[in-house]
Amino acid sequence: MSKRTMLSIVLMALVAIGHAYGQLQATTSTTSVPDILERMSSSDLHTQKVAFDDLVEYARSHSTESPQVVGAELPGEVLPKFLSQHPEEADEIKVELIALLTEENRYFIETKNPPADAHQEDDISEHYAELIDSVASLNDERAIPALVGAMTTGGMAQNAILKYGDKALSLVLMQFKSPDNLTRVSALNMASAILSTKGDRASHDQMIALIQTSLKDPAAVVRGHAVREITCLDERSTFIPELQQIAKTDPDKLPGKADDGGDGDEFYPVRYDARRVLRDIQNNTGCNR
Repeated sequence: MSKRTMLSIVLMALVAIGHAYGQLQATTSTTSVPDILERMSSSDLHTQKVAFDDLVEYARSHSTESPQVVGAELPGEVLPKFLSQHPEEADEIKVELIALLTEENRYFIETKNPPADAHQEDDISEHYAELIDSVASLNDERAIPALVGAMTTGGMAQNAILKYGDKALSLVLMQFKSPDNLTRVSALNMASAILSTKGDRASHDQMIALIQTSLKDPAAVVRGHAVREITCLDERSTFIPELQQIAKTDPDKLPGKADDGGDGDEFYPVRYDARRVLRDIQNNTGCNR
């Protein structure tokens, strides 16, 4: 092959690369916030995920910080900074992020069944966690219902709910009516945490009432959590008769054997929890859920 021919091939390759790069730049430049937000409102989970990822990348690319810094940050860190730097777009983006979390709570929490058309290559659980983190970072009271809807996921949603405190309490209390066992457990956990921070007698009495009601819940997981809440109460000794009854009669049994020998060759998890709290009370052991 002659040098002229090789040079021609190299030049053609460079032209092709330049053309492709130009197309990529054109595609990137035409990606706008309205376009991203429109796709975020799609009913297709994959489309929602891609649009959310595009929003995060858009925020990264428009950041005033160095690429090295912003590239290492999580969406929940990138988006608040972008919103503070672009107030003209902030409210619309916040509203759409909250709406997206509300929508995705339906099939991650309520139905526990993401749509069948979700692409297999998507890391859906990671996407959902990043979305929760992003909404939690907004510091916007309009996000409270969406975050309460996601509170069974734990840390990020629950920490944000605690931050809103009394403003979130009524919505948390409504979750005690949920048919989902884990939702009722989370409601007890969050309500107890919010009420305990208020420090007044009425709030404390309300927390006690919620624990007493939860001790009679039809689900063992809720009753067990209520039993464990007792161990951190100042007046936990007043629950001794109730705990003794639970330790003898709670009906739910699981496979296995209790490691304290209290159930013989069987395992009744709520009975086990009650015995442990009774031992804590007897031994004057500190708070241990």
